[in-house]
Amino acid sequence: MNSFKRNPEVSQTALGEETFLVAPDSGEVYYLDAVTSGLWRLLAEPQSISECQAAYRDAFPDQPAERIDRDVAAAIATLLERKLIVPAGQQ
Repeated sequence: MNSFKRNPEVSQTALGEETFLVAPDSGEVYYLDAVTSGLWRLLAEPQSISECQAAYRDAFPDQPAERIDRDVAAAIATLLERKLIVPAGQQ
């Protein structure tokens, strides 16, 4: 089971309720929507995709589990692609 965590080189800025991340390589700024902002908080500690999906299913029991699982997996893939998170074994 692969776990992921925040990339420690990413800079985080909070403006009120909104969170922005700055990618370490490009300096590009990313706005976190509700899904990715929640994932960012979860990934303060290493988490697997299935653990993140389970946390979201628990938080939103009235939403279809398939949709939650799909949205969380897509958000993690995007965060990983942008190097905002890394595999937990990686420094």
